[in-house]
Amino acid sequence: MAAVQARGLYQFDGDASNGEISFLADEILTIVRQDIGEGWWEARKETGEQGLIPETYVELLSIPEPQFPPPPPPNFPVDLPVQTPTYNNVNHGDGQTEDWDDEWDDDDDQSSNSTAKQSYNNNNEPQGTGNFGLSAPKRERKQISPTSDMSKYGTVKSSFNRFSHFVKLGGDAYIMGQVNHEVRETDLIKIIETNDGPEWTPLQSPYTCTVSSPKKESKMKGLKSFITYHLTPSFSNIQVSRRYKHFDWLHERLVEKFICIPIPALPDKQISGRYEEDFIQERMRMLQQWIDRMVRHPVIAHSDVMLHFLTCTNDKKWKEGKRKAEKDPYLAGKFFLCLQTPPHSCDMKAVEAQMEVFCRFVMNMNENCKSIIAINNDFSKKHMGPFKREFQKIGHSYKNLSTTFALEEGAYSLQLTKAIDFMGDSYCSIGDMFEKQPPKDLFPLIESLSEYRGILQTYPDVLKVHEGAVGKTKDCLKLQEEGKMTDGEVQNVMQRADTISFGTLAEMHNFHHERVKDYKDMMQNYLKSQIEFYKQITSKLEASLAMFDNA
Repeated sequence: MAAVQARGLYQFDGDASNGEISFLADEILTIVRQDIGEGWWEARKETGEQGLIPETYVELLSIPEPQFPPPPPPNFPVDLPVQTPTYNNVNHGDGQTEDWDDEWDDDDDQSSNSTAKQSYNNNNEPQGTGNFGLSAPKRERKQISPTSDMSKYGTVKSSFNRFSHFVKLGGDAYIMGQVNHEVRETDLIKIIETNDGPEWTPLQSPYTCTVSSPKKESKMKGLKSFITYHLTPSFSNIQVSRRYKHFDWLHERLVEKFICIPIPALPDKQISGRYEEDFIQERMRMLQQWIDRMVRHPVIAHSDVMLHFLTCTNDKKWKEGKRKAEKDPYLAGKFFLCLQTPPHSCDMKAVEAQMEVFCRFVMNMNENCKSIIAINNDFSKKHMGPFKREFQKIGHSYKNLSTTFALEEGAYSLQLTKAIDFMGDSYCSIGDMFEKQPPKDLFPLIESLSEYRGILQTYPDVLKVHEGAVGKTKDCLKLQEEGKMTDGEVQNVMQRADTISFGTLAEMHNFHHERVKDYKDMMQNYLKSQIEFYKQITSKLEASLAMFDNA
């Protein structure tokens, strides 16, 4: 097979400790492997030096003809008849059947959120070995420490290379002008300048969507069972039926396309007990929470893929829309081509300062939410255990006293005995009230805080894109000083970096606006419920007090 050769587009100073090699612009390299992953290839220089290079820094000069091995001999009798499985279609009552599921994996467990896949580690990453004697990339979720694996933006540094996330998402190719596509007017996303800074254009036609009516259905003559949910968007009031795997598909599309927008994870997969009523209702509530978040977002709410998910009821149109979404020309780094930004440029230092403050905010808020969740979890357990027991102990002690007083049957003592007995009943009832209170206020509060933790935990990857853009811009400014890039080339790089900054800042401000609204509602609802709870307790105590007026 002929060797694949590539020419350096830019100078690259490799880090030998990471197995990288350095090369110059226009230097010819021989590509040894193109399956390293994360935007890296293995190459060999004319001097014989061999190592990793970033694929976006080179262009291929020759592509050899593929050579295919001969097909293996059949290991089964060729005259055996082929049995074609028959599938049960799901009828939605409108004369159409939902057979488009057949394009998907049949098992709900095979999803991007599943923890049950074979040959993967505990974090859903493929097991594999490293290259050049290096350890394989470690992608386990790390505990973020202020002193160890931190980049200056507060995100975790990659232990494998310096550009992996930014390059992998196409950020490097975008900022160097290697991707270009004519963007239609309808695909443009306008960012406006406000007193608070760049913001997404507000939703012109806000809407809501309800998730309801979970139903167990099956196909393949009952061999495959699953739960469907009815989704009803307010702008059409037309009901569509979706399974968890369809939510999972939408989640993957949103994450792949909107790389400067944090997309919270879906509720976790569950292998056993997934058809139990409590689990189904809990999942439906969490899917509703996730949908609510998506349809409120000024960019996502009216995106083609979101509207397709919420409205398509036709089998043929679904497949067409599904293929269109998966071949979207504006995925990952190319998404920035769609952004229509304010005419002025960004102050790089001011933006960096804002990002550093925001990163500290995200980290601290994540820890705060974690702490409040833990404290309130403990508080809810006390409501349902110790608090209930203690109030009922108090109540029973007063009832025991009233039983003793009842031994004296004098008329002058009767009302006092009744009052003390009533007081004991009141305290027992208060104990029951404590047990029943957490689902009314503490659990909803914990659920809302947990949702925000899910959003916050996706932010490091979003911020790494901006960090990569800033780092790349600085590299280009250095090359300009060395006379290796022209003023025009650097200016173009800075303009594209500004676009990434505008998108990141717009999403940052959207997050803060949503946070203020959500936390206001969250705390108001919690306090209203608490006030009502303690009013009921006060009412019971006042009723007990009134009983003694006639004693």
